Amino acid sequence: DAFGQGLYFEEGEGPKFRKVIRTAADVENLPEVNIAAELEYVMNAVSVIRKELNGAVPLIGFSGSPWTLATYMIEGGGSKDFRLAKQFMYDNPEAMHLLLDKLADAVTDYLNAQIDAGAQVVQIFDT
Repeated sequence: DAFGQGLYFEEGEGPKFRKVIRTAADVENLPEVNIAAELEYVMNAVSVIRKELNGAVPLIGFSGSPWTLATYMIEGGGSKDFRLAKQFMYDNPEAMHLLLDKLADAVTDYLNAQIDAGAQVVQIFDT
């Protein structure tokens, strides 16, 4: 939860956020993040797993796409129709572009950090 949105999980469901994005100001107020520092525990896990696999199988890193992350941050979790995300995009196109730009930078940093930690392949999941 590098952006401070209150990430949590409920059994049998995907990720959810306690703090959601509803306004352009919410996007502008997202903190600058150092992905490698904020998610160091992920990189440590990647490194340990790579060593434990000992070349038996490739280690695949992954991230949600900027669009997927944006929809979850706006909706508060998964959605069947992404109504709130679509409405935000149409009502606040500049803010949506800014959000997607911030998330694209974060995803790039996150995947590169996973590669540096030992991931041999990375994958982006898109909603």
